[in-house]
Amino acid sequence: MIRSLKALAVSAALCAVSVQAQNAPSLADAWVRVLPPGSAQTAAYLNVANPGDSELVIVGASAALAEKVEIHVTREVDGSMRMQRLSELRVAPQSEFALSPGGTHLMLLGLSRMPGAGEDVEICLELASGEELCTVAVGRRVTSVHGFAPGAHSH
Repeated sequence: MIRSLKALAVSAALCAVSVQAQNAPSLADAWVRVLPPGSAQTAAYLNVANPGDSELVIVGASAALAEKVEIHVTREVDGSMRMQRLSELRVAPQSEFALSPGGTHLMLLGLSRMPGAGEDVEICLELASGEELCTVAVGRRVTSVHGFAPGAHSH
């Protein structure tokens, strides 16, 4: 009887962990734009999935090779594309958000060096809850996206 109660308790605990993991936010398809050596900044992109029942609030980020990482959005202002820094990024419950070229993205600033094509770079998102979500982004060389040449951003 005691063994079966212990087994039931362990089983219930495992189920709770499984449900919690299924509702945990996740990151996928992360990549970092590879620019010519000597560039002090670059951009990173990824998909954020929030299968949970509450809003996910991203308040910051960090990345290997960068002194700091900021969340930016690219907008057209007076006929030219400009980046605007965001203090936070909100992902609605049971939805996904893509950080992509020409839209919302991460700016990796103060690079110690430019990552190479195919190189892995760890990126972590800081949540308002105090938790971190981390993933590995792969360096990718891109010449132009949406007619927006790398490094041509202005603030």
